[in-house]
Amino acid sequence: MPLPSYHRFAEVYDWEGSIDFSRQAFRRLMAICREYGIAPGWHLDLGCGTGTLAILMAEAGWRVIGLDLSGAMLGQARRKAAEAGRKIVFVRQDMRQLRIAEPVKLVTSFYDTLNHLLFAEDLDATFHGVAGALLPGGVFVFDVNTEATFQHVWGGVTHFIDTAHASTVYQTSYDPDSRLAKGLVTGFLRWGDRYEKFQEEIIERYWSPEDIGRHLEAAGLCSIRREAFNPFPLSGGGDLKWLWVAERR
Repeated sequence: MPLPSYHRFAEVYDWEGSIDFSRQAFRRLMAICREYGIAPGWHLDLGCGTGTLAILMAEAGWRVIGLDLSGAMLGQARRKAAEAGRKIVFVRQDMRQLRIAEPVKLVTSFYDTLNHLLFAEDLDATFHGVAGALLPGGVFVFDVNTEATFQHVWGGVTHFIDTAHASTVYQTSYDPDSRLAKGLVTGFLRWGDRYEKFQEEIIERYWSPEDIGRHLEAAGLCSIRREAFNPFPLSGGGDLKWLWVAERR
């Protein structure tokens, strides 16, 4: 089954909190690198989106590969990297078919990118690809949504975001039996005194800690730790995300 590849959504992505999220993810990632003694080298960011984290990593001295399935997201990322004067390799690729020329010391995947994988075989293929992309002893850092997030943020809630550039409405649902969450995004891009409407659908799946741990192990990735990651408060209480650190054996 093809993964969603965002188109017009890429044009509003940075105006809806993703930049602040990426800055918080960067700070957390740098703390992990310091803790484990991971010095700058080659870094692969899966689901790089519009490239905010990739640019921050490049500014911190890393040589970065940003991978995403969405050509529109990558278009935004390339523009931002050029404006920032940072040389980053951006690649359009399905993370389930991950292939890079040379292994890296660090792979990341943030902003619930892995929740877009809807089937066990997708998660398995991606984790095996990550293991193959890492040098021995290399580290994989990623986040996934908790079920509380799907219950309280996706569970039949309508969200409205209004910015100077666009307005977006998110109509969401979550089925705890199938563990599938869906969000219909209706956006209105502002062009002077007129609006341009678009609609795109987001589908994600809740992966339990047991699911994640089992698939990491099967791929030859050793889980080092799992901890709460709360870039912003969850209205219903509980933790927003799990942050995982795993190592290639």
